[in-house]
Amino acid sequence: MQMSRKQIYCAMTALLVLFRFPLAAQERLSLSEAVARAMNNNPDLAADAPGQQAARLDFKAAKAGYLPRLDFEQSYLAGDNPVFVFGTLLNQRSFTADNFALQELNNPSPVDNLQTRATVQQTIWDFGRTRARRDQADLGVKIADQSHEENKRRLLLDVFSSYYAISLARASLETTKLAIRSAEAIESQAKARVESGLTVEADLLRSRVYLSEAKQHEIQTQGELESARAQLNRLMGEPLDNMTGETAPLVPGNVSLPSEEVFIAEQKQNRPDYQTLLSELREAEIAVGAHKKEFLPVLAGYGTWEMDNPSLSDFGGSNWAAGISLRWNLFAGGGDAAQSEAARLRLEQKRRQITAMESAMALQLRRALIQYRAAEQQVAVARAAEAQSEEGLRILKNRYDAGLATMTDLLSAETARSNARTNLAGAIYRHRLSYAQVEYAAGILSPTSPAMNLQ
Repeated sequence: MQMSRKQIYCAMTALLVLFRFPLAAQERLSLSEAVARAMNNNPDLAADAPGQQAARLDFKAAKAGYLPRLDFEQSYLAGDNPVFVFGTLLNQRSFTADNFALQELNNPSPVDNLQTRATVQQTIWDFGRTRARRDQADLGVKIADQSHEENKRRLLLDVFSSYYAISLARASLETTKLAIRSAEAIESQAKARVESGLTVEADLLRSRVYLSEAKQHEIQTQGELESARAQLNRLMGEPLDNMTGETAPLVPGNVSLPSEEVFIAEQKQNRPDYQTLLSELREAEIAVGAHKKEFLPVLAGYGTWEMDNPSLSDFGGSNWAAGISLRWNLFAGGGDAAQSEAARLRLEQKRRQITAMESAMALQLRRALIQYRAAEQQVAVARAAEAQSEEGLRILKNRYDAGLATMTDLLSAETARSNARTNLAGAIYRHRLSYAQVEYAAGILSPTSPAMNLQ
């Protein structure tokens, strides 16, 4: 029998609908893809770019101290001040013998002057002041880059935590849904036993209370899942209500962890925040030397070319001057000495901060390793408990059917099974996160590090 066009259309529509949902369910968001999106679109990370560019421009400005400075000045001035008139006429090359008359000297006629001046200045020797400013600016570039790397490292840990927080919330939601289905089956079973007179109505009431509590827990876990998705979307620079793909499930995995000594040996070289503090220490050292140089003279050369015109149409006169100057600050009220001492104290502060940070890094690594080992043991215990809870529930269901167990026993077994499944998912989440925190403390957390590629 041939199908009509309408029937064919309906059949194709039904097939499209059927295929659409499996494809949507199969859509996945890998951890590496989430990290890539965050690195490209995270708003906090994007805020570093202007600061990095500004640091490079500061370095360019500091290097400009080696080059000469050229200034251009254009001014117009008019008046009858005797000194001004006398000097202006000389500069304009328009001074005559009549201008020596006493009356003309004492009460000159007003003159105006259009002055054009170009001045060039070049520092010849400043005892390393310019070099110190250049070195400080160069360190400023390094500090900006190292701070950006530290922010990327923190972002990686946040993405890792948020990514698997979605997996944890989804596992909790699936456990809750399983508990609801089981509670519905228990309620149906209790109702049948009440109707057949095999048990009292209190069993049915208890099963309904348990079902209600399971549904309330489902609402709570659904909210936690949506909150975790919003957090990851924010880190990836996407709309908070965007439907991210399904994250990887939380399954136990075996990872090999190097010894604590290996991590400590490379910790100082790997951590950008520690390298930033070292750069700040070097910057403070340069600042101390720069303040000491303020007590030394500055030798500079200069040259000036000037043109004085009585009007725009009259060329007037021009002159030039060149020379060398030595400027030496002999006394500034003690301000330079105070600044030098302040720079020395800041240097001492940086040295103490480094000592404190080395101790804090060692403690952070030790804590991360302890948490990792504890989480690893918790996974093993949780897996055994989850298997035991499944078996215990199965036995109690059979005993309840045979009238050998109470509804309280059955519901307690169902609660234990739900808690065991939830505890297992939480243990796996903490195990993965603690491994990432070990790499973070050691300074080796990166998009290609083992923590980011756990199976």
